[in-house]
Amino acid sequence: MVSQSKGISNLDQLPDEAQSRIAKLRLLFVARCQENLDQIRQVLDERTAADEPATQDPELIKLAHSLAGASAIFGYQELGLAASRVESTLRQDKYPDADFALAINALIEQLSALG
Repeated sequence: MVSQSKGISNLDQLPDEAQSRIAKLRLLFVARCQENLDQIRQVLDERTAADEPATQDPELIKLAHSLAGASAIFGYQELGLAASRVESTLRQDKYPDADFALAINALIEQLSALG
């Protein structure tokens, strides 16, 4: 289960209208995460089909980077950490397949838990 950080608990001090807007943005974020999960699975399927070696995949790097930042904004710390691990792994010149598998599987697990 994806947990939210306790650091966002100060939101209850905001006016109702602001809290409502943030709640709507959070719902949009979760919906976008499901789209990101589909994109990640598609990229992984394409990699498998092409039998490509470990590479610095710009599309996955961009997705992971975006997820890491947005997750922090909405208080999803574990999701953000998982996304950061994927990004860090992919930015290595020649990363071990096992490191990538661990990182991407953790990210997929976090994204799946949101849905």
